[in-house]
Amino acid sequence: MGFLKRIQHYRVYRRLILSYLFLIMVTIGLLCTILYSMFSNRAVKEIDLSSREMLSQVSYTANVVFEQVQNITNQLMSDNQIITFMYANDDDKVANYNANLLLSKMQSVYPFLANISIYNFTNNAYVDVASLPPDPQMGERSQTGYLGFYPRKVLDGNGNPLQLLTFKIIPEPVFSGPTKSAIVLDLKETYIQNTMSSISSSSSNTSTFVMDSKGTVISHSDSEQFMKNFSESHYVQRILSDEGSQGSFVQSLDHHKFLITYVKSEKLDWVFVSVRPYDQLLSNIYELRNWTLLIALFLFLTGACISLIVTGTLYNPIKALVDKVTESGASEGKSLLRLDEYKLLSEAFSNSMQVTKSMEMTLSRSSDLLKNGYMYSMLKGHLQSSGYKGDIEQQLLARMQGPYFAVIQIQIDQYHSFKNTFSALDRELIRFAISNIAQEMLSKLYRTDQVILEENEITMIIQLEQSSPDMQLYYILNEIQGTVKDYYKTSVSVSMGDTVSAIGDIGRSYRSTQRYMALKLFWGYGSLLDATKSIVPSEHIRYPAAMERKIIDAIKLCQPKTIQKEIAEWTSLLSRCGSPSLTLQYASFLHLAITREFESMVEWWDADPKELYLALNELPQAETLDEIQTMMKLFCLRIVDMIEENKTSLAALKNSKVIEEVKLYLQQHYHDPNLSLEIVADQVGLTSGYIGKMFKSMVGASFNDHVTHIRMEQAKTLLAGTNETVAQIGEQVGIYNVSYFSTLFKKKYGVTPSRYREQHQQNT
Repeated sequence: MGFLKRIQHYRVYRRLILSYLFLIMVTIGLLCTILYSMFSNRAVKEIDLSSREMLSQVSYTANVVFEQVQNITNQLMSDNQIITFMYANDDDKVANYNANLLLSKMQSVYPFLANISIYNFTNNAYVDVASLPPDPQMGERSQTGYLGFYPRKVLDGNGNPLQLLTFKIIPEPVFSGPTKSAIVLDLKETYIQNTMSSISSSSSNTSTFVMDSKGTVISHSDSEQFMKNFSESHYVQRILSDEGSQGSFVQSLDHHKFLITYVKSEKLDWVFVSVRPYDQLLSNIYELRNWTLLIALFLFLTGACISLIVTGTLYNPIKALVDKVTESGASEGKSLLRLDEYKLLSEAFSNSMQVTKSMEMTLSRSSDLLKNGYMYSMLKGHLQSSGYKGDIEQQLLARMQGPYFAVIQIQIDQYHSFKNTFSALDRELIRFAISNIAQEMLSKLYRTDQVILEENEITMIIQLEQSSPDMQLYYILNEIQGTVKDYYKTSVSVSMGDTVSAIGDIGRSYRSTQRYMALKLFWGYGSLLDATKSIVPSEHIRYPAAMERKIIDAIKLCQPKTIQKEIAEWTSLLSRCGSPSLTLQYASFLHLAITREFESMVEWWDADPKELYLALNELPQAETLDEIQTMMKLFCLRIVDMIEENKTSLAALKNSKVIEEVKLYLQQHYHDPNLSLEIVADQVGLTSGYIGKMFKSMVGASFNDHVTHIRMEQAKTLLAGTNETVAQIGEQVGIYNVSYFSTLFKKKYGVTPSRYREQHQQNT
């Protein structure tokens, strides 16, 4: 039983067994499904063919019956006694008797006939064999041809119900006028059904019936379905709409499947239908299915045993490796059946690879850090005291053969705004991308090494073949600036230090790059700076105190255009000093002078003086003279705005006091008939025109309208509280003309003064 132990210890064997079992199951399942489907479909086709043959035989029997009906009709029409009866104008008992005898003989010859009857619609004579009552609607039934057919239900002489298939023959069809006579042959409905039952060997659940072209049942295995209309049924509609003479299909009826077979009669307008349950058709097939499943189970068990035996004899080439891994403790705490030797080997290999990669990355990072530290000390001029020895130093010295060296520094312009726009991660990614762009472009023509220094500083050491840079280097640096501008929508400034011939002098080249980069203050963003861009001042420029005074005076006078002009001249003067540090120093002096001048005023205006010092803190972040000029201009204009706001508020307060004084004067002198805008203007010491406009803008109504409002309100009070006349009240409020007073009162309140008094007295 060695193979059982292998299966227990190694998952590879278990997977092989499962693979064999899966293949066996799929093969046996497909084979059984195909065989079962073939047999079942074949059985259904055979049963369908048998049903069609049965219905065809029944249809043939119906055709024979139709031919016999025609023969009977011909025999009757050739007999003189029948003709005499049919065309007699008067009722003749002898003719009736003779016709009855002949019909009885005829019926004895054809037992499938339930009754033979003759109608004479002229004398209303009626003769039949089975003593059935005449059909009262026989003469009224419409019929366009020689032969007509319809099913009907009647009662015999004993009161028993009969289901008949009636053939009505009109010997001489009359297309105009009433029918004179008719021969009627009644077939027993059970005759057709018995014929189908005798031919068919189907089960009791099978429904067989005959219907006409309108879906009316002529004969049915269930007698209660006689004369019912099935035309609403979906499968009947499908049968009637089919132009073929026969067919079959499977239909779901009441959630059960049925095989429906039909044959159409060639001579009669009849359709013979068989409806058989689908499950009964496959009863034998189900037994075949069970046997198939048993055989499939036997084959599956046999295949499982064979797969176990075959798998047990296989050689496992990785057994030794798995045993080695399991011995090392990788499978501790796991049961044998849960061990996956592929997973164990994969994990062991992955762990080894991870350890190796980790060591490589650690060594690489260490090497990069040592290299960067060595070059950092080289730039800072600390190479002798750095203590870098060994392989790193030897590798760098072997790489940096010169004969000339130069340091290139790249800075992102407007770094303060750049820092506020992007996160630390995004800034590092952009800086890394710019470094790669510069490294890639410069490395095409020059040996280049990159050094990591400050956050906004990308520094590179290039090796040159000559003591001065060629124009190709300047083209590459311009191309770097253009590429960064296109990809990242930001500009960078580049400075190139002095060329040196010894590694120990690279620090001097680096310090010169810093001096040249400071010249960006004069040259602006996106500059390419080197020793040729240094600005030598024509003369020593002292701090422009006179310009400072002009700027402060323009601020006090609130003259924005003058402020901009003076700041532009002040900036132009600083641009000629040639020293970035001195320029920033003079800008700070001006800012402090303005702050000291207006600090006390800002406190009077209830503003925070810290706002002035915050602007001073932003000044050292300026990178260009244009930026310094813009910052100073905005700072001065902000102070101007404060001054204008303070003036506006003071003027508004003064106007408000004047209007309050005017309103108080009007409340005290409204009864004066000579009260006018000129008198009020003299009281407050202003012109009448100015007072009128200010009053309208602040009160919302004109001076005269406001005086009228005061007088009318006082008149309302007097009308309601005194018994004085309207004229007297008008005089008391400063209006001596009674008509004019009444007109003003009615215009404002909609009623006359007298009517207002009456309404007030009624309400009280």
